[in-house]
Formats: sequence, C-alpha cells, structure tokens
Amino acid sequence: MMERAPDGVRIRPMRDTDAPAALEILEKWNMAPTPDEPDAERTGILVENSFVAEVRGHIRGVASFIMLGPEEAETASLAVHPESRGLGLGYRLQVTRLEAMWERGVRQVRTETDRPDTVKWYVAKFGYRNVGTNPKKHAFSLPDVQEWVVLELDLERWIRERGGP
Repeated sequence: MMERAPDGVRIRPMRDTDAPAALEILEKWNMAPTPDEPDAERTGILVENSFVAEVRGHIRGVASFIMLGPEEAETASLAVHPESRGLGLGYRLQVTRLEAMWERGVRQVRTETDRPDTVKWYVAKFGYRNVGTNPKKHAFSLPDVQEWVVLELDLERWIRERGGP
C-alpha cells in the first residue's frame, strides 16, 4: 500500500522512526495522544495501523485507524502540518487508510471530529453520514468544543463507488 505522486509526495506505512515527527504534527492541532491524561481516549499511535505523508523526505501528515471488531474500525489521528495544507495530503492519507481497512476486512468506519469544516469534508469527499454526537472526555483538538460529531461510512459502498470489488 504505497502511493508515489509526481509532485514528490509519498504516502506510506508509518515506521517506528516516524512517530516523533507524526506526534509533532498532531501537537500542532492539539491532537497528540495523551498518555498521562486520566481516561484518555488514546495513549499512543498504533504504528502498524498508521500512514504518513512524506514530502521530499519530510513527514508532513499522519493518519491512523483503530480496529473495533473484525468488520468495524475507527479513524484516528488525521493531521497535516499547517504549512502543507492545501496539497491534498489529507485526502491521500484518508484514501490510503480506507483502502487498508478494506483489505483488513473492515466494512463500517466510524470517525469522530469536533471541527465543522472537517465534518463537511468527510461528508462531501467520502460520503460519511452524521449519526450524532458523543461527549468529549477531555480538551482534545478544539478545547472549547465539548462533544464529538460522530460520522459513519459504509466502506463497502465507498469501495464499490470507486470501482473496487
């Protein structure tokens, strides 16, 4: 699972050595895992379920997922360095992780976000549907927003619409 574009962007599986750069990007968005936070939603990055966007040898984006069951997963940690926004890195990372989830047998994807623009992006670009809200456990991402918007994606439908199996 690797994408190399003529613009010098490469989307690839994360390596252990990429974790510090990925965490630095997540920190810029207040989205770094919080191992010391009581009742933290995430305490680290699952390298084996993560991808990075590499631009001319530098990590500029990260995307992960968490398996919830044999056919269900939740997205986690999609972030692009602020200086690299607008290059399509987030879209490429999202497509790569959705394809990886599909290959692992996932058919339903859950995503939680607190950013209205991100909700619109997931709905418009990938066909997610808004299924409600979930209270936040701590000040993660946007500290002044108290709940997550819960989105779901029928991954099987998305794959079919892209011309997959």
